[in-house]
Amino acid sequence: MEMRRFGDLSGPFIKPARGGIASSLIILLHGWGADGDDLANLAHPISLRFPGAAFFVPNGPSPCKMNPEGREWFDIDDRVNGPIIAAPFIDNALADALNILNLSASALALAGFSQGGMMSLHCGLRQTPAPAAIISFSGSLLLHEDLAENSTSAQYSPVLLVHGTKDEVVPFHFQAASRDILQARSIEVETVDCIGLGHGIDPDGLSAAIEFLAKYLPT
Repeated sequence: MEMRRFGDLSGPFIKPARGGIASSLIILLHGWGADGDDLANLAHPISLRFPGAAFFVPNGPSPCKMNPEGREWFDIDDRVNGPIIAAPFIDNALADALNILNLSASALALAGFSQGGMMSLHCGLRQTPAPAAIISFSGSLLLHEDLAENSTSAQYSPVLLVHGTKDEVVPFHFQAASRDILQARSIEVETVDCIGLGHGIDPDGLSAAIEFLAKYLPT
């Protein structure tokens, strides 16, 4: 693992497990008050299925106001303007990373946990061209009014929503609300209910995410 900067974001970068040129890029966006190190350990179990994948786990652009040692993607009290302000940081980092690694959007997966899951949905659904897949762990779809009503007029990525049924930070019912909004727009969406799980990622949820990625990403 090394530290890299793409665009204006820096964080852990993990080269493909098999060495050589990356066949895909998986972006992992951390939750509120954490940093890239918090999710960097997910690269290993995912790389067992995707030995050609490179991973970038960027730190959020701003210090967390409640935990200055951690980072945030946006002020948690501003869930309307916050994602819009944060999105260009992620968009520019993705474009830079794909350019440097000589990969197309079809080899990109955007995933995140909690606030990072919110940003993976926000940015991934607005990327042109669309990434191969989007995963949100314990997140939610915050803004949707600008998404096309019919996916025949806009190409959207397939989405996986993974959520603990006992989540008290981002309540479990947000998953169904997000699913219904996406389905109403003919966006392909799958859900995984992690029974008894609170606000976190468990082995079952991670395994489901890996199986989901296997349908869309080169190994």
